[in-house]
Amino acid sequence: MRTIYTMGEFETKGETEFENAATDTEEALDDAGEELEDAGDKVKAGAKAVANKITDPDKDLDSEYQKEKIEEKMH
Repeated sequence: MRTIYTMGEFETKGETEFENAATDTEEALDDAGEELEDAGDKVKAGAKAVANKITDPDKDLDSEYQKEKIEEKMH
């Protein structure tokens, strides 16, 4: 059995596929941006934790990192 499309149906299907691809691309870019922002927050938290450790060697580096990571997420 063969399906026959009219030109109008073909154009609509092509537009829909293009719109879906554009939406998928936008979502992927949004996700990548969020991941990049999250990575930046982690780097900032790590740098602040190291700075805190340098100024006060008795501080636990992992605890400082966790504290700074939470503060970065709040900003």
